[in-house]
Amino acid sequence: MSELFTNFVRRLGNPQISGLILAMILAVGGIAFFGKALAPYLTALIFAYLLEGMIQSLIKIRLPRIVAVIIVFSLFFLVLNLILFALLPTLVRELIRISQEIPHITETLKELMKRMSESVSGWGDSAFAENILLGLVERTQQLAGDSITYMLQGLPGVLSVVVYVVLVPFLVFFFMKDKAFLIDSFIQYMPKNRDLIKRVLADVDTAVGGYIRGKFWELLLLGSTSYTAFVIIDFKYAFLVGLLTGLSVLIPILGLAVVALPVVILGIFQWGLTLDAINPLIVYAVLQVVDGNILAPMILGETVKVHPTTIMLAVLFFGSIWGLSGVFFAVPLWVLLKSVTDAILFSEESGNLAG
Repeated sequence: MSELFTNFVRRLGNPQISGLILAMILAVGGIAFFGKALAPYLTALIFAYLLEGMIQSLIKIRLPRIVAVIIVFSLFFLVLNLILFALLPTLVRELIRISQEIPHITETLKELMKRMSESVSGWGDSAFAENILLGLVERTQQLAGDSITYMLQGLPGVLSVVVYVVLVPFLVFFFMKDKAFLIDSFIQYMPKNRDLIKRVLADVDTAVGGYIRGKFWELLLLGSTSYTAFVIIDFKYAFLVGLLTGLSVLIPILGLAVVALPVVILGIFQWGLTLDAINPLIVYAVLQVVDGNILAPMILGETVKVHPTTIMLAVLFFGSIWGLSGVFFAVPLWVLLKSVTDAILFSEESGNLAG
């Protein structure tokens, strides 16, 4: 530990290391203190970063960058309008319908819990077990009602904010169009010797960029496939559950378990205590197996290899700092932090330059 600390102190003399640390401090401080004000810029930056891969593909077939940017931005704008004026209203309608059906869903679950407590009455105090189960059902109802109410109240607010509807697409276009100029403007504040910084940025782009783009396509494929599969089995809540299934890939490990609960509850509510009620859960389980063993490895490849215990630690750590946003971006943030830390502590080049 003392040797590691000594190396760290010695390498602080390297301008590249100092620049990396300063950039990290400014980035974390900026997000912590000005996160809400910078949210449109950060959102636009993420979208521009995601779309850059499509632009590079068009450039490889000898299209000028400005033409590639216009084509990709047009597609982005079309999808954005589809989400705002087609998918979002459908989501709101489903949330309103479920909020109206919550009392009926609760009664169905209470009946189920009562039957379960009666079936185990010979094993202990059935009244005690029933009270616990009913308490859990009522608590679940309250959480579900509060969540749906929050979402229904928040959606119109988001849609009415002109900053997001107008400013984000505007920023996305110019971030893509003027990428070279913006990068050059940023680099001029970096040390003249930028070999280490360039290598760190390349590592981060490979790991974090590959992860974010991969998760984006995984979300689209899994969400659309889930919606189609749920429609085939005539699940009334196919759109909402398909959307949740797609979004579950953004919350490592926990997302799978969290979404399974509404799948089970809504299945029981629609079909009652019959074999048909487990069809949505079977479909969901099959989709998760396919995603975990085929889809995710195929899309992400060797981009990010993080142990499950490390993923859980990252989710808990960044979730406690930045809430839901921290949970969504836990893995890329962890990889970013690890890349910069490795460069500072273990880079041979940084040690040579500092000495």
